[in-house]
Amino acid sequence: MSPVMLRKEIQTDIIENILPYLKRNYDNKIRRAIVKSTHLPMIFNPIHYFSKKTHNDWYIFYYATSKKCADDAACLAISLVQSEEGTYVYEQVVSGNPNDPICIFPPHFFSRYHSRFLKDEPISKMDLITHYFKNNYIGLITAGTMWGNRCAMSTTNGYAFGEVLDFEERLFIFKTYITKDLIRKNQTFAKAFNQIEEQNMLKEFMNMKDPDKYLLESFDFYLNAKF
Repeated sequence: MSPVMLRKEIQTDIIENILPYLKRNYDNKIRRAIVKSTHLPMIFNPIHYFSKKTHNDWYIFYYATSKKCADDAACLAISLVQSEEGTYVYEQVVSGNPNDPICIFPPHFFSRYHSRFLKDEPISKMDLITHYFKNNYIGLITAGTMWGNRCAMSTTNGYAFGEVLDFEERLFIFKTYITKDLIRKNQTFAKAFNQIEEQNMLKEFMNMKDPDKYLLESFDFYLNAKF
């Protein structure tokens, strides 16, 4: 399936099927729960939804960063796709915005998350996937033509690294996961990456004579290493 077809199918499922289903069955319940909650930010257990039209298997996570989200709670939708390699996970924010990024996580990504964050503690495949999204539902993707087709994402508990499959369709695949403890072993990298997270370095890039060289020298090991 081409990137254009993939985005079209996911967007169609979200807008035409998932959003009406959530509005009918869950929006009011989630609103009340957020209003009454004393623990924010928060994320809810996933809601399983099987699309009869596309035959996609979805798990939807409502989440809220503040009580202001009560009337319009955010959602993540993940779809599990089985392959010879194992389970691929496709993720998109449920907002109806056609420009929201689509993130793909192959089996190797969850293997690295299991070993590096959960220290290989016994857990089922679905529980492992659920654990990742419930603990890393807020993230910031960093990508740009100066990185070639590479991309990185900062989340609550660590960093994901991968490739941009299609810039126009905003399609990203994240192949490996690194905990913040591992990153802290190299303080120079950790400091630089945090600055990028906060977008404080963007203005500096504009004034550099050779920003591509700077990024390659700073991040080449991490973006090319076979983790």
